[in-house]
Amino acid sequence: MSEIRKSVTVDATAAELFDIVDDPTNFPKYVPNVTGVEDVTSSKVRIGDTFRVIYKVLGVTFDEKFTTTEYERAKRITSSFKGGMTGTFRWTFEPHGEQCKVSVQIDYGVAGGVLGKAADLMMLERANAKSIEEMLENLRRMVVKPVAPANRQTTAK
Repeated sequence: MSEIRKSVTVDATAAELFDIVDDPTNFPKYVPNVTGVEDVTSSKVRIGDTFRVIYKVLGVTFDEKFTTTEYERAKRITSSFKGGMTGTFRWTFEPHGEQCKVSVQIDYGVAGGVLGKAADLMMLERANAKSIEEMLENLRRMVVKPVAPANRQTTAK
């Protein structure tokens, strides 16, 4: 089982970031290599909700089914996933004034069979770690607020 842990502090509220992550159809907007999200089921309690993510890494396409196992609005979401890889995907959101620390912890293993034997696990781990760093940076970019231009005053001579 491999593990990836990454965090980033973002100039946004926990609620703003949580709303993006809570909607699986947003994945292609910020998760590198995701080519689609399908079969989304959603309920008020969220526990047990499912969706499929299709993504490609190192030339291999993965079709993963995610199931929400923990859910606390604007604080955390945990999902288990199964497919070409199996594991858990945990998001946590920690408010710090006008900012929020977003953390991701992913524990995963590659399924056995041909895919498990064919994949260079070290390369896969490096590719996944880089992907998670890019994912957090893309998430940060999604909530960046535009800076208003400075109001210039000109003086006539």
